[in-house]
Amino acid sequence: MSRLPILLLLHLLVSPGLQAPMTQTTSLKTSWANCSNMIDEIITHLNQPPLPSRDFNNLSGEDQAILVEKNLRRSNLEAFSKAVKSLQNASAIESILKNLPPCLPMATAAPTRHPIRITNGDRNDFRRKLKFYLKTLENEQAQ
Repeated sequence: MSRLPILLLLHLLVSPGLQAPMTQTTSLKTSWANCSNMIDEIITHLNQPPLPSRDFNNLSGEDQAILVEKNLRRSNLEAFSKAVKSLQNASAIESILKNLPPCLPMATAAPTRHPIRITNGDRNDFRRKLKFYLKTLENEQAQ
């Protein structure tokens, strides 16, 4: 049996004319899926031992306001990227954080306050603030 019909069929299947065109909405959906996967992966790493104390989720109102402010998203991400370097066994989180900037919305104005402050080397402080920040990003994309 000749392989020509099979090769012709394969050629038709991979031909650009038969594939669905990549539209901007397709690209945005795909990129948000990647962002969501990165967020989930970071949270998985954050949930690994050692686990925090019971008062882990208590964030001050000021910290919450800083973490939800859209014009501080990039500055806050930079703060997390710097803080992760002071933590032990956090190289996986560090590498994912480096890929997160395209997932952030563009700032509409200059920030009016300083970015989040993270206690140097304090894994619990880093963890609770980063989790809140990531959940804020997810919630914003879900709307």
